[in-house]
This record gives sequence, structure tokens and C-alpha cells, in this order.
Amino acid sequence: MKEKIKAIIAFSVVAIITIIFIILDIKDKARSTDVFPTDETKIMLYGEAHGSKIYYDIEFDLWKDCYAKGMRDLFVEHAYFNAKYMNLWMSEDTDEKLDEFMEDISDTQTGNAYFREFLKRIKAECPETVFHGTDIGHQLYSTAPRYLAYLEEHGMKDSEEYKETLENMAQAEEHNALPDQNFGMNPLREGYMVDNFIKAYDSVGGKIMGIYGSYHTDLSNPELMAGRLKAHYGDIISSVTLSTLARGKLEPYKFGLSVTGIIFLLMLFVPNICWAKWGKPVNYENFVQKENRILLIFERAGEVLVTCFLLIFPATGSRVKLLPEGLYFDWTDFIRLTAFVLMIFYECFWIRYFGTKKTMQDYYSSFAGFPVAGATLPVIAVLLLGIHAHNLLLIGAAIILGIGHIGIHLQHKKEASNSELAQS
Repeated sequence: MKEKIKAIIAFSVVAIITIIFIILDIKDKARSTDVFPTDETKIMLYGEAHGSKIYYDIEFDLWKDCYAKGMRDLFVEHAYFNAKYMNLWMSEDTDEKLDEFMEDISDTQTGNAYFREFLKRIKAECPETVFHGTDIGHQLYSTAPRYLAYLEEHGMKDSEEYKETLENMAQAEEHNALPDQNFGMNPLREGYMVDNFIKAYDSVGGKIMGIYGSYHTDLSNPELMAGRLKAHYGDIISSVTLSTLARGKLEPYKFGLSVTGIIFLLMLFVPNICWAKWGKPVNYENFVQKENRILLIFERAGEVLVTCFLLIFPATGSRVKLLPEGLYFDWTDFIRLTAFVLMIFYECFWIRYFGTKKTMQDYYSSFAGFPVAGATLPVIAVLLLGIHAHNLLLIGAAIILGIGHIGIHLQHKKEASNSELAQS
């Protein structure tokens, strides 16, 4: 009875952990505000953490793909005159204007070598790109007067560009006069960003891509830029945070080499190889001859399938990533961690076994409450890996292995107990 209570507790703990983290994972994904673009999408927004190389690399790949599909208008979280100045640089052979612009924004999160390289790659590989700045005019004492001087020098003081620059500067002055700017996260700036965006988009139309801080790109918040744009434009707008893309999409059945699978198989094979050479219980071969053939078929099939699937499905790996916003993980990573804990128990079981007299009862003993631990621990661990990976093939293989492997272990354990009773 004591062993049964321990087993109930052990299995219950694993079941509760698995259920809790599956529920948390489902709820976490349900809270996601990401809306991915479709064929009907015309405004594709992407939310970044400013100044991060990993995000600039993703943004460039996204824009290069859009550019290849014919898009030319790239909306950015910069002032109107900043974008205009970048467009001047795009049309020239030197980097003089780029160097000036980078100097102007050197005290911002964006003013780093990664952003400069991002712009250089766009000029080199997407040379017809047109930047559209829809933020308030933050650089009103640097880039703004520089751009105004350029317009004056080229006889464009009465142009729409000159007028727009002055208005953009006025927006920044009004914003900077606020008693509490809250680091630029306030209704006044948000309103101007919406107005500027609508004005710019309505002038070009068609399909565009936009890069903004993720704070501004939440479509579910009606107070922020993206939420207001959705209210204005409807379902033609999408928004995805780059942290989601950086973490990668879970692909349960994508082929590749799984490092996790290799580690698991080593933890399985090494003690079993040692057992085969030096640790078989006395009279073990007599029990093998009585094995149930159906269970043996399940065991062999399960061994082949589990070995194969552990190796070829990288989705069993961890999805923990350190990104600029912090540490990201899936709740199912805790299920994966539980699987590793069970495999550590499995190794401990073998260490204990090799220190015994190596009888059949020792071989089929319990560990940490799990009956016939040499079979149940690895089977449950593989099953948990399959759940973590959302891979039904691996889950099915674990079940097949469990039917055969655990079934045979239970059969041998019962026969060993009956044999000992007969001898006594």
C-alpha cells in the first residue's frame, strides 16, 4: 500500500505540472496581440525595441521581401524631416548626409552602428526605398534646420516640404513643453503620430511596411497609434512584435538534428550499455524467454520510433531566448524541464542499481515513487518532450514504447515476485 501511495503521488505531481503549464501556455498565446499580415493587408506594422541588432536584421529581411514584391514606401518612427533627409542621402553617392544624420541622433537609442548598417544595407540592396517619417520632430535643433537650409538653398522655401517641416517642429515644441512627457509615451505624441501617419499613407496608398517601437504597435489598445489606425483603416492593418519573430514559430514536424534528442538518447543508451555488459540480473535470460510477444513487438517498435523522432525533430529543444525586452520562454519549457528531471532520476536509479546485488527485484524496483523506474521514467520523459514539442508522432511513439516496455517490466517484476515466494 505504501508503494502505491508513493506511485499515486509521483504520477499526480507530473500530471499536475503538465496540466498547469499547458493551461498557462494556452492562456499566454491567447493574450498575444500579434496580428499577422494576410493577402488583404496593406499596412504592415512591426514593433521593435530600438537599437537592437537582432531586430534590425529581421527588419531588413522583412523589408527586402516586401521590396521584392514591389513595395517602396517604408514608414519609420522618425520625424518627417529625418525621413526626408535620409531620402536625400539615398539619392547621393556619398555618406555625408548619413553621417550628419547619425550624429544628430547619437544621443538616442537608435543612434548606433547597428542602425547605420541597417540603413546602408537598404541603400545597397533596396535603393528605391522611400522613407516616411511620422513621428513628431524630435531633432528640431539639428536635422530640422539642416533640412530647412537645404530647401532654402534649392529655392524650396515655399514648398510643401518646408511647411511640413515647420509643422513637425511645432509638434515637438508643444510636446517638449508638457510638464510630464513620460518618456514620449503620452496621448499628445500618440495623436500626432496617428495624424502624421494617416496624412503620409493617404498620400501614397497601396501596401506599405512600418517600423515603430512596440509600445506604439498594439492594435488592441485604442489609445495608442496602432489601435487608432485600426479604428480608422479597419482590417487592412496588421501588427507583429519583432520579439515574436525573433523567438521563432514553433514547427513541431520540421526536420533537423535535435540536440535535446541526442542528450536524451545518451542518457538512455549509456546506462543500458553498461547494464548489458556488466549489470544483468541473475537468471535474467530465463525471464526473457517468457516475454509476451505482443508486448515485445510494441517495445521494439517504440524503441525504433522514439530513437528516430528524438533525433529528427528539433522542436523538442528549448524555446528560451534572451531578447532586448528581457527573457522570453514558453510555459511548456517547464514541461521540458520536468522531462529532464525525470531523466536525472533515471540516471540516479541506475547508479543505485549498480551499487546493489543486481537481483531481479533490484532491477524492477521503484525510484522517487515511480514503479519499475527503469521503464516508467524514460517513457514519461519522452512523452513530456512530445507534449512540449506539440509533436503527436513523438507522443504516439512514447505511448507505443510505454505499452511494450513498461508492460514487459511489470510482467518480469510479477514473475520475479512469484519466484521468490515459491522459493521461500
